[in-house]
Amino acid sequence: MHNYSIMSMYQSQRIRRKKPRKVVRWLTLAALLLVLGAGAAAFALLKHSPPRVVSSAKKQDAPVQQPKEQPKPSLVDLQPTVDQWLTKQPADYGIVIYDPANQKVIAAHNADKKYFAASLYKLFVAYLALVDFQNGAQNSDEVLTEGFTRRQCVDKMIRESYSPCGEAMMAAMGQETLRARVSAMGISNTTFAGITTTAQDSALILQYIQEKRDLNAANTAFLKDAMRVQDQRFRRGLAKGAPEATWETKVGWNEQYNYHDVGIMTLPGGRAYIVAILSQNNGSPVPIADFAATIYAVLKQS
Repeated sequence: MHNYSIMSMYQSQRIRRKKPRKVVRWLTLAALLLVLGAGAAAFALLKHSPPRVVSSAKKQDAPVQQPKEQPKPSLVDLQPTVDQWLTKQPADYGIVIYDPANQKVIAAHNADKKYFAASLYKLFVAYLALVDFQNGAQNSDEVLTEGFTRRQCVDKMIRESYSPCGEAMMAAMGQETLRARVSAMGISNTTFAGITTTAQDSALILQYIQEKRDLNAANTAFLKDAMRVQDQRFRRGLAKGAPEATWETKVGWNEQYNYHDVGIMTLPGGRAYIVAILSQNNGSPVPIADFAATIYAVLKQS
């Protein structure tokens, strides 16, 4: 009786312990069925939803903004003004006025007529000497004449129109060599043996200076300073006639026969013009000053 009761109790406990395991299995199965049902429902929803339209066209890159070209300054026709001025003059003149901003000659008269250059030849020699200093063809610190170095001579032949320096430099560089070199620059009517030049050639060497075609910034500033800061006896023509402008000039005169003045004129607003005026049978700066005043009165309004 005792053994039966113990056995019966043991079997009863085994039966009770097995029941929770069946519950767990049923719960697990129910959860699995729930997940499968949710998946099937989602698949059905996706299957019956309208397809998403995907554009086959590629997104176009935004156009690159090109910098706007700056409009050129106004172009002044100065020819009528120059023609009117010439009607009042008894002497013969060669004239070129050039507008660098528009790359246009805005007035000219006898542009290619050859004149005795007087001291204008020094401007061409000085320019080519500075080119040589840059490329090492000449030693700028070497003494050239009267104790002055080659660089000092370049300054003196422009700032003071010092002829001993100009003549020594021209001789050292060679007259025919100088002629060949300026011819290669398009300066075709300037000679050094005969000392001739034209208004067109004078304007062209000024263009080379203004546009820094050969010279670096330091040498351009060096040359322009010598052309701008001079004794007043070299500034009685263009610079005196239009003193409101900044002038970088070179003059040349030959007694009563020639008075030449060429330079870069910068208006107070910063606009620059190249002016070359050569004369025959005029040895005075007075008409040159009047010419500068006449053209300045028109150009300052542009």
